[in-house]
Formats: sequence, structure tokens, C-alpha cells
Amino acid sequence: MRLVSTVSSLILIVLTFPAYPKDEGFSGRWVLDKGSQLPSGGPGNLQTRIKQDNSGLTIESTFREPDNGIVPLVYLGVMTTKLRLSLDGTQQQNAIGPFQMASKTSMNGKQLETEWTAMVKGDQVQGHWTHTLSDDGKHMTLEIKESSTQGQSGQATLHFVKK
Repeated sequence: MRLVSTVSSLILIVLTFPAYPKDEGFSGRWVLDKGSQLPSGGPGNLQTRIKQDNSGLTIESTFREPDNGIVPLVYLGVMTTKLRLSLDGTQQQNAIGPFQMASKTSMNGKQLETEWTAMVKGDQVQGHWTHTLSDDGKHMTLEIKESSTQGQSGQATLHFVKK
């Protein structure tokens, strides 16, 4: 009888603790923060779903195509429907429209750093992305920098909210 009472008490104690959601880091559905200013030519209605596994991240995105059909070079790789980033130090290849992109990504706590390169119409383009997760895990900032051998360069910052 005493054992049943002790077990019942333990179950009751466990059930009274609130269930906190697991910290999923970058994983989840992210939408552009409507309260932040979108850079000129930015991806309208960008929504991103990030799935993390043992070797990397898969980023699937939806967005409104630009009215003129031309995506600014600074958003190469951001405005694509599916992108894979490896976290094991190996180079990852992705097809971005008609272009090939090579990237290396590292994770340091709440920050992802990605160095990438692509050949776009005979021009070598290089970029750097920094994804930063807020302390509460509900906001993410994506800082984008890119430059090309033709002298073109750009940068943008996108702010996301987890949904």
C-alpha cells in the first residue's frame, strides 16, 4: 500500500510540472517580420521552413517573385525554393536556378555562418550569410553580404519571426 502511495505521489508531482516546448534552435517556420523595414528589392512575402538534422539544415522557402522577374544578386540563394547547408565542414553544392552554388556553413551556438560562391553569367560571385537566433528563439536575423569580380556588391538584413 505504501509503494502504491509513493508511486502515485511521484506521478502527481511529475504531472504538475509545466511542459516546456523543446528548444528547436533554427528549426521551424519563419516569416519576414512585418514590423521591420524590408530592403529595396527584397523578397516579398518570404516564408522559410528550416529543418535540422545531424549533418545540416534544409531550408525550403516560398516568396513572391519580383514584378520584373529579376532577383537582385544579393538574394542569390535566399530566394530559392530549396537549399541544403552542411554543418559537418564539407562543401555543399546546390542548384540555384541555372547556377551552381558551393557553400560551407558552421554553427556556433545561436549563430550560423555560411561562406558561399557561385558562377553567374561568367562572373564569380562570393557571399557571406550570418543567421543569428535571438535569446528567446522567436526571432532570427539574416545578414547578407555579396560581391562579384565585376565590382558589384550588396548587403541586406532580413528579420524573421518564428511562427
